[in-house]
This record gives sequence, structure tokens and C-alpha cells, in this order.
Amino acid sequence: MSDRVVVLDNGGSTCKVGVNLKHQPHSVFPNGTGKIKGERQPLVGDQLLACGDLSTVSIRRPIDRGYLVNSELEREIWARAFRSVLKVDPNSSSLLLTEAPFALPAVEELTAQLVFEDFGFHSCLRVPAATLAQKAHCQDQPGIAANRAACGLVVDAGFSFTHVVPVFDAHAISSGIKRINIGGKLLTNYLKELVSYRSINMMEETYLMEHIKEQACFVSTDLRADLHISRARQSPNRREYVLPDGVNSTTGFLRIPADPLPGSSRQPTVHEKSSEQVLMMNNERFLVPEVLFSPGDLGLQQAGLAEAIVQALEGFAQRLLADLRPLVSDEYEVGVYMPDDPITCAHRGGALLAASPAFGQAAMTRQAYEEEGAARMQTIANDD
Repeated sequence: MSDRVVVLDNGGSTCKVGVNLKHQPHSVFPNGTGKIKGERQPLVGDQLLACGDLSTVSIRRPIDRGYLVNSELEREIWARAFRSVLKVDPNSSSLLLTEAPFALPAVEELTAQLVFEDFGFHSCLRVPAATLAQKAHCQDQPGIAANRAACGLVVDAGFSFTHVVPVFDAHAISSGIKRINIGGKLLTNYLKELVSYRSINMMEETYLMEHIKEQACFVSTDLRADLHISRARQSPNRREYVLPDGVNSTTGFLRIPADPLPGSSRQPTVHEKSSEQVLMMNNERFLVPEVLFSPGDLGLQQAGLAEAIVQALEGFAQRLLADLRPLVSDEYEVGVYMPDDPITCAHRGGALLAASPAFGQAAMTRQAYEEEGAARMQTIANDD
């Protein structure tokens, strides 16, 4: 078996790719291709990071609602990641690949074909991202009692869904996994609707709005208090997002708004001293993430995050602990820990696993795939 293991945390929004010899990913880039208005050649994967103007990009993604739906597009993205970004030969490498809970057999078969038939990896191990994130947390904070037992409960807030995954002895407990049908994509779409209704029409600017959401939104630790202060004329929650113009700014930026115009309570939507286009944002900044805790606000008939945990962004851990503590018996100690970098946490856990002897013992080889097919690969993943 090859000593080099490519570690690929393949998310619906981003790919985190590296090798087992380095804990941090070599590159983090969008899992998609982009078409710039007026250009014929699409941008693939990491090329989107160098895009000059986010407002001109139309994105195509191979993963929709958590499932691989376009293997041709994924093949194109992976090919660039392996050969141009990492500069590795898949034929002489192994692969550690993350997977989402409740993956469909047809999707697992497509994935196996990509890994072994299209790229020719020597061996592959599919592992739930949540267990890898927990592994990285155990490495970071070994003094916690639960970490010494390799157990805990991982909240994986992803692009399409949010999963609550109980982990015991470094293995995900499948029967206890809960899924909330809310992820970053839904929150981005909700933010698009709010700002388009109140300020500027941004319904066609999904990629840009994802960037704005990450820059401007936060989780409220006291919703009623934040709603109250947002009604004030000089609300401390009020922000302006200056949209990119392709000349002075290619991504836009967030700023605290200037004082109201003399004799007026109005905040300008177009800066009077320049040609800037400005999105005014106030309570949208915390009402959008609030959906994850209170799905009923959007008419979604499902449990919020704290309730989902009992059944199985800034301020996220504090708010979750405040909601969770009253629902759990006093005899249990409750701790909520936020990784320093949640985006790369699963990849770091994958790098740790890929560098250990356990990888070689559990990974499925290309020869085994050719003899037994994708079903054997699925069995290995489920055993973990």
C-alpha cells in the first residue's frame, strides 16, 4: 500500500484537500465550477478563489441537498485538485474521503467508480466527517474526560443539512444520528430574500451573498434583546455592506454606517459621496442564523438544534449551551466546544487517521473493489 494518503473532505460548499503528512489542508476551495459573465471558459475549484469580481460569477455544484448528483462535474473538480493543486498521482496514492450520514447506495456506488475506475487510487477509506472532527478535537484537548474515552456529540452544520452525530469509541452511532434540513445554502437563500425585499435585489447573486453572510451574520445569544436594540435609530447591529464594483473592490466589504444625513432619519442606500452601492443590514444579521434554532420561523415543521441534540457562527457555542442546559438533567455535565477552525476540523482529523496504522487496516484496496464491487466499500464504511 502507498505511504501517501490524500485526505479529501468533500463538502457540498467547499473541498478541503491535503495529504497525511500535514495536518492542515493544502488548499480549501469551492466545490464547484463558475462561469464569469462574458467569458466562455469556466473556472474550476481553486480557480474561483482568484475570481476578480464575485458579483459576476454563476456557480454550478456537483452536490445538491447533500448528495452527489453530477459525477462528471465532480470528476473535473477532483482532477484539478489532485493533479494541479496537490500534484499527486492517484495511481500511486491512497484516499481518505469524508461522507455524509445517510448516503444513498447509488451515490456510494458513483463515488466508488470515481475513486477506483476514473482516478485509479490504490485504496480508499470513507469516513463520516463528524468522527474525524471529533478525532481532531481529542487531539487538541486531551484533558477532557469525554475525549479520553473518544466519545462526544458532534454538531456538523453543513451546506445542505445540519447533522447531530453521537460518537462513542471513535465511531458514529448510526441509530442516534439526527438531521435538520437546514444548512448554509438555505440560510443564504433566506438572506437573499430579506435584503432583496428591503434593500437591493440580490436574488441572482448567490455566490456573493454567501460571502456577505459569512462576513455579516452572527448568532444572537439573546434574541429579544437584539430585536429591541435593532429598533433604535442608531442600532449597534446596523451595518453597511459595500458591494463590489470590479474596480475599487472585487469582493466588497463590511463597515459601520456613517451618521444619518443632517435633518433626516434616513440611512442612504447609495453613498452620496461616491458611486458605491450599499446593502443596509440590521436585524437580518442575526435573524438568518436564528432559523437553525427555530425552524418554525420559516414554517419548517422540525426540531431546532437544541431539541435535535436531546433527541439523539460568532456566539454559536454560547447560544447552544444556553438552549441545551435547561433540557438536560442536572446530573449530566454539559460542555460545548468550538474548534478554532471549524471548516478544516474534519480534514485535520482525517490527516491524523490517514497517518495511523488504522487506515491501512480499514481501507478498501482497488483489487478488492474489482473483485467485490462497491458493496464491500460500503460495509467497511458502516463498520466504522
